[in-house]
Amino acid sequence: MTVNIDPELIDPFAAYMPGGLFIYRASVREELLYVNHAVLEIYGCDTKEEFRELTGFTFPGMVHPDDLERVEASIREQIARDERRMDYVEYRIRRKDGSVRWVDDYGRLVSTPEYGDLLYVFINDATEKHQMHEESEREVEVIEGLGYSFTSVFLIDVDSGNMRSYRIQRPLYKKLVEDTGEDKGDTVNWYRVLSFYARSYIVTQDQKKFIKEIAVERITERLKQEDHYTVSYRVRGEDGQEPEYMEMVIIRINGRNLYHHAVMAFRNVTDTVIRIQQETLERIRIEEELEREKRANEAKKTFLFNISHDIRTPMNAIMGFTGLAKRHIGEPELLEEYLDKVDVSNHQMLSLIDDLLEMSQIDSGQTRIKNEVCDLSGQLVDVVEMMRSQAEDKGLTLTLDNQLPEGEVYVDPNRFQRVITNLLSNAVKFTDPGGHIEVSAFPKEVSKSGYARYVFVVRDDGIGMSGEFLERIFEEFEREGTSTQTGYIGTGLGLSITKRLLDIMGGSIQVESKKGEGSVFTVSIPLKMADKQPKQEKPVESRPAVLPRRTGEKKRILLVEDIEINRMLAENILQEGGFLVESVPDGCDAVDAMQNNPEGYYDLILMDIQMPVMNGYEATRVIRSLGRLDTDRIPIIALSANAREEDKRESIESGMNSHVAKPFDVDKLIQTIHEHIEENERRYP
Repeated sequence: MTVNIDPELIDPFAAYMPGGLFIYRASVREELLYVNHAVLEIYGCDTKEEFRELTGFTFPGMVHPDDLERVEASIREQIARDERRMDYVEYRIRRKDGSVRWVDDYGRLVSTPEYGDLLYVFINDATEKHQMHEESEREVEVIEGLGYSFTSVFLIDVDSGNMRSYRIQRPLYKKLVEDTGEDKGDTVNWYRVLSFYARSYIVTQDQKKFIKEIAVERITERLKQEDHYTVSYRVRGEDGQEPEYMEMVIIRINGRNLYHHAVMAFRNVTDTVIRIQQETLERIRIEEELEREKRANEAKKTFLFNISHDIRTPMNAIMGFTGLAKRHIGEPELLEEYLDKVDVSNHQMLSLIDDLLEMSQIDSGQTRIKNEVCDLSGQLVDVVEMMRSQAEDKGLTLTLDNQLPEGEVYVDPNRFQRVITNLLSNAVKFTDPGGHIEVSAFPKEVSKSGYARYVFVVRDDGIGMSGEFLERIFEEFEREGTSTQTGYIGTGLGLSITKRLLDIMGGSIQVESKKGEGSVFTVSIPLKMADKQPKQEKPVESRPAVLPRRTGEKKRILLVEDIEINRMLAENILQEGGFLVESVPDGCDAVDAMQNNPEGYYDLILMDIQMPVMNGYEATRVIRSLGRLDTDRIPIIALSANAREEDKRESIESGMNSHVAKPFDVDKLIQTIHEHIEENERRYP
């Protein structure tokens, strides 16, 4: 049976008190004995009947089902611990409209003679307090979570300008607050500390930006527009090291209990920046490589299409005119005309094949320059005269201004003639009838070592080339138009071959051209002049077995270098450095030079590594094994473009004394030579 407490006894002081009050039996059913008006309002009920219908007028009916077991267990535990104290629980309720709210519950167990054990309870709506508490916990979790990826985390109060540390780089932070006098409490003035940090640690170029971003006005302005923002800057590296990259993140906090607060976090992102830079460079490299490969494939595809057409054109003429010749075998004039056409087409076909073979040979590294004594002027005249008939047949004027001096030079005659022929062939091909081709040649520079630079200019007033095409004129398979468009047959390899041959010969080529006005090609080649009189071999003097000291004499160096232009360079440098120099082009020649001269004849050997017959390592081992006094002692220095550490190590292991990489520093090379010669003389006086 339900028993209610007489409201008249309680209502006068409890009916309209600010908070809710209810009383229920501490029995199994926990039925309610009294509720005041505030309880009805908390549950969204207008009458006690609505409340009774909503809750069954029992305490369990007032508690959200998901919280009931926890709440009752807590109440029992608190009463058992101290029944004189009020118990406190927090739980959810479900209002009449179905919404869920939180309440604070303060209860006290009392025993009465009339009603037995009762619990009287004061409750208040705690929904907003609970939400604020949850927000606060989430904010703390956010701040603590930042600590895992940031080295320093602070909570800043935008209004006061103070900040509290959550995670710090302790030595640095301690120094900052001590140096700024901010080490008096838990909070510090962030603008003062961070401004000092900027001036003391941030690189000069980034200081102004950083100080601007930590100003109160700036933070307030940006956080009105964004939830967070990032400031990147650099700090000075330790002991002169490269600067390190840092990142400051400022995050707005929207919680009501942290109104006008923000999180400020710092981290070192150097590794990330370097990784991104490396990844970016690698991506760019791959993209460029793919683009080059794509262009190369497109060029080859275009080349195969064009070359197929250009091969079929002379083939068609050869087959057609051969057939006509067979049908007109008894008509000499027609037969001669047809055979001339076949001959022209044969030359066109041969030229195409030669270009393909030449380029293949160059690409495979099989091209070798042969230095033979030749009359350069005569070689040039031969080429011009050979091309003159072609020029005249087309109605062109070909002139030669030959200012080459008398005398012979060392040159590969076939390669030289190929270069000039390619340029003249292009001039004839791309100059319309009535045009002019001029060839001029002259020496430009003559060195004391017997080398001279010769310049050859081929100028025409032909169709010229566009500026866009000039940028890729020396690339393989490049033509400004197909043979169908231009009417000219060719592979697009002639100028590429010319450029590659000149590179191998140590020369260069430049071009100037304008569409519709003509072109000028300028070739420059360094060549060694041949002696006018043959050298007289000097007799080899017999020398004693003991190595003599040549006091006051110049030191003699054996230079072993297979590249002519490198030999010339080294000879000039060594001679200007006060040394006598004898040069050989290969390792086997170096061995012969040591064997064919008396002991002590050379003071030092400069040895190239990569040479065609015997490389520098092999030559050094052979020299060291000759069993002579000087071959054991003579300093041997590697002078090579092989500059890796393993190359230097292999030089020493082969028996050399030192390794100088090309391109070399002249003063350092001369100093190294002197040091080794002087050291050798000290060791073997």
